[in-house]
Amino acid sequence: MLDVELKVDLLKTAILEDRQEIRLLKGRIYELCSILTGFSFAVTAFLVGRGQPSANRGLFFLLIDVSFLALLWSSFLRLKIDLDIARKCLEAREDMIRGLALDSHAPFDPFPSVSWADKPRISENSLYWIVALATMAIGAKMLVLALGIVA
Repeated sequence: MLDVELKVDLLKTAILEDRQEIRLLKGRIYELCSILTGFSFAVTAFLVGRGQPSANRGLFFLLIDVSFLALLWSSFLRLKIDLDIARKCLEAREDMIRGLALDSHAPFDPFPSVSWADKPRISENSLYWIVALATMAIGAKMLVLALGIVA
């Protein structure tokens, strides 16, 4: 049987790991938005700079940008699911620390199972703004190319 101090130390270590994972996932989302938006502009600049006229050039640019947007949103949504699960694990461990004060003889499992259906208390919805801004930047570029301002 583990004493309360050891249980608390195990949970504190697991909470620190959860917080690092959350920071890592949020950092990956920021990097994803920056890199894909930059690559979208770089590919367009490269293709516009080549100056090869084509009847389907506008459609080609549209296809490239839609592909970048699909990659951006699909990757973001997958990372957001991982972030929500990490957040729920963190919350479950925090609740376990509170529970130790109430009943120190309860069964102890530092790796609780969490329900996928439950929403975390902190939802990180501000990340949608970052992805939306990247989407608007690529969309503005698409509009400029469609109007023929640059080409």
